[in-house]
Amino acid sequence: MRHFWPFILLSLWLAACDSTTVPSSDAALNAVSATDLPRPNILLIVADDLGWADLNCYGNPLIKTPHLDELARKGVQFMQGYASAPLGSPSRASLHTGLYPARLGLTNDIAAGEKGLRTGTETLAELVGRAGYKTAQIGKWALGAQPADHGFAESFAAGAVRQPQSFYHPFFEGEPFPDLLAATQEGDYLPDALTDHALGLLDKWQNDNWFISLNFYAPHLPIEGRKDQVTAYRQLIDSTHWRKFPTVEYAAMVSVIDENVGRLMAALKAQGQLDNTLIVFVSDNGGLHVAGPEGQERHTPPTDNGILRAGKGSLFEGGIRIPFIVHYPAATKNTQASHIPVIGTDIFPTVCEVLGRQDYSPSPDGRSLLPLLRGEEVPERTLYWHFPHESPQGGTPAAAARRGGFKVYADLRTDSVFYYNLRQLPDESLRMATLPKEVELLEDLRGWQRELGARTRVR
Repeated sequence: MRHFWPFILLSLWLAACDSTTVPSSDAALNAVSATDLPRPNILLIVADDLGWADLNCYGNPLIKTPHLDELARKGVQFMQGYASAPLGSPSRASLHTGLYPARLGLTNDIAAGEKGLRTGTETLAELVGRAGYKTAQIGKWALGAQPADHGFAESFAAGAVRQPQSFYHPFFEGEPFPDLLAATQEGDYLPDALTDHALGLLDKWQNDNWFISLNFYAPHLPIEGRKDQVTAYRQLIDSTHWRKFPTVEYAAMVSVIDENVGRLMAALKAQGQLDNTLIVFVSDNGGLHVAGPEGQERHTPPTDNGILRAGKGSLFEGGIRIPFIVHYPAATKNTQASHIPVIGTDIFPTVCEVLGRQDYSPSPDGRSLLPLLRGEEVPERTLYWHFPHESPQGGTPAAAARRGGFKVYADLRTDSVFYYNLRQLPDESLRMATLPKEVELLEDLRGWQRELGARTRVR
């Protein structure tokens, strides 16, 4: 089943050897971009539970993703891109604020009625809105309250409800999104409807700068591919095919995401805006590698995260390593795949720099990705994770830190600490017998937890 993964492991090994923000004035935010280019439009595309190994450009031999492959070829594909948490709500909070979930006090998924992202915490939508950008949240929100409370002037199919009952019309139980129902009809598929709305805004806002956050709800549960794509995959493989994962329905969902990314790229190209649009494509966490809960077991587990250990809900690599693609040709000089570790908190300072305000947010938790797009050397840093919860997917309370090729994983339930050399064994299949001399990861992790006031800490 996994015989193609050793080749990816070898290629990765060889290549690898190679506080809340402070508001600024409107005038300052309208300064000339640091890249000396026209201010770009910004398109943040977030897939839901898409695993690191689920795109063709990340080595998947089955799933067809030609448009995302093109986005990666003409942009920068980060092979060691990370979510800031192994679950959706805390990870998405980081995407919008540039802050670690532990700093935000939001480390777990938000249930109905729970408080989410605190108002008053600066968000991307608030930042770019003051710079005169149009703003829209389309699709999954999962951060409590409403998008309008965090700077989005428009929203569509976005709110407190976390997941559809079906990816086919009428989508959600109880009809929570009248705007979505008014724009769709029987037989419509949810990611297509969300993209239709985004395309309408591209047409409406041709003469404006805009920031659109497009969140597909897919390929999260329920695993339900669009029928034509499911048929195509069933014709491609039969029951004797060697590969168990991903399931055919899951593969179909991923290809629909890719198809809709292609529609957006075509529209931007037709408008002459593709090169000067900052497109960021990420997943909110690693892929689901276990069976779904009662009532949603069909077609699960849907994927396996390739060579990586575990999946969604875990701080092992399969739970936090994600597809991470940045496409911004106007400011990109180097389109080679990058093996520099990056994380979701980097998106906020990246937007600050493209607005010419890289000094706006001296983010303690992220840094601009533009130097990497320009092919520049960047200093090494430490990435951190704090997840003091049991997860429905079987993950345990844990904390982790990575610097260079080394990672420390601390099981907060058993007070056990393990070190891994990700350069040599990115699958975390073997713990290091001796501590790495190059880094003091455990002390760094303890210090970071103390700084953030984490209640459950590494001993």
